[in-house]
Amino acid sequence: MSDDVYDFGRAELFDAEAIGQPGARRFRLFARSPRGTASLWIEREQMDALSTAFEQLLAQVSGVATLRAEAQANPDPVPGIPADFPIAPDLDFSVGQMQIGYDEENDRILVRAAPLELIEEEDGLTVREDSEPLFSTIISRGQATRLIAHINAILAGGRPRCPFCGRPMQGKHICDKQNGFHPPSLN
Repeated sequence: MSDDVYDFGRAELFDAEAIGQPGARRFRLFARSPRGTASLWIEREQMDALSTAFEQLLAQVSGVATLRAEAQANPDPVPGIPADFPIAPDLDFSVGQMQIGYDEENDRILVRAAPLELIEEEDGLTVREDSEPLFSTIISRGQATRLIAHINAILAGGRPRCPFCGRPMQGKHICDKQNGFHPPSLN
């Protein structure tokens, strides 16, 4: 691990938000601890995968499987970033990779994130796959559970998703899973 990792220790706050209107939103995780503040910009798909990974980890740790809601009608509003969170956090980057792990001895979850790094090659830009984590924090199971609920509400507040292929339904939606044919009610 690199010496340049910002170890935030135990997070007082670790949450998510969406900024903008559905179809043109940006997503971020934000963290605060006595050691500083961080904004971690992620893609919608990364946010969804993170929620799923936390759900799987918590199910494995507790030994209790949970059902995941694929859609929510009228989700509760997500609190968003606190008013006292700095405009320029100590650490601010776009995430390329995330890692989560469980510390059984302390009953805590470790979250690490590596920045998105692009490498210029002859045939264009590619994403570096072996970036070292730049951010590290520890959260409780309760914080992970709240984060899952907030992420699910954020995702539900976006454009409606096709129940068959998962892509946004905008304009005329042609679903690959339905071979281009679908009931008119899906548009």
